[in-house]
Amino acid sequence: MRRDAVVVLEGARNCRDLGGYPAAGGRHVRTGALYRSDRLSTLTTDDLDELGSRGIRTVVDFRAGPEVERDRSRLWPGVTSHISLPVGDTVDGDISMVDQIFEGRLRSVSEDDMAELYLKMIGTYGERFAQLVAIAADVDHLPMLFHCTAGKDRSGIASALLLEALGVDRETVLDDYCLSNELRSHQRIKELTPEFARLGIAIDDVRAILSAPRGVMAAVLTELDHRFGRLSKASTATGVEGYLLGHGLDPAALDMLRANLLI
Repeated sequence: MRRDAVVVLEGARNCRDLGGYPAAGGRHVRTGALYRSDRLSTLTTDDLDELGSRGIRTVVDFRAGPEVERDRSRLWPGVTSHISLPVGDTVDGDISMVDQIFEGRLRSVSEDDMAELYLKMIGTYGERFAQLVAIAADVDHLPMLFHCTAGKDRSGIASALLLEALGVDRETVLDDYCLSNELRSHQRIKELTPEFARLGIAIDDVRAILSAPRGVMAAVLTELDHRFGRLSKASTATGVEGYLLGHGLDPAALDMLRANLLI
């Protein structure tokens, strides 16, 4: 557990610094430059002070319209850019999988279902994920924080793309994805188990949607290797580089990302 990377907040459970990971060539991801989080709508005044003290000036929100309307983000005075890059996380319009469970329309979600959902997001919103990487590559936007609602799915995909683009090894990328379980998912599952029980739904049947299963992200990144590895500039690169370049990322931005975020 990377306790030193966790930003301890009262109003958000899954906020952390992506810096500190070892990357290729003996370098490390710069600390204090990239942050990932869950929703910001319940931040306290102390939380705002904490995030402001870190100099974070760019906030990127992956949430779509209904989520934004329901949970308006609270921002600190130092934010100079609040960028919307909506990535839908639903399988049925604006109704999320969790909402469908509560409505009785969905009674099980497997890891395969989650991998399929991730690949659908990656396929549909490739230009937006590439745009996120371009924003992160621009030193004028740093430090930056990106977030969604739970901070594990859309933010998990974005983190994996960024870390792999920076040359962090695959197992470490998967470790980062799974940290959401310790910071948020275990508690969320504990809270929801009695509610689902009242609906006659076994928590194990829907655990995949409430957690960050390692196998899900592993399958997604392996699929990107298969689809896009041939587009990468270097034969040793993973499919993530090819995916980003294939969805509009300027190669110069990829070089700048590494120049600004690797030490």
